[in-house]
Amino acid sequence: MDTQALDSRCPLCGGRKAAGKTTFTADWGEGLVVVRNVPATLCSQCGEEWIGAETARELERITEDAREKREQVAILAL
Repeated sequence: MDTQALDSRCPLCGGRKAAGKTTFTADWGEGLVVVRNVPATLCSQCGEEWIGAETARELERITEDAREKREQVAILAL
């Protein structure tokens, strides 16, 4: 069986996964970070999103930086 073909299907609904963009938000009570235009894999049927490990690390760094600066609201784009 072709594993690449399986990887292009959503494990939740069976829809097709494709590269796209999403918006990431992190709310820790004292502040909010919104990052737009985040590269992700999206399901065209159910809308489920997957963010790659490298992108997740960058989002974690951005969020931690905002927390350290005690920013109440930070809106960014990748």
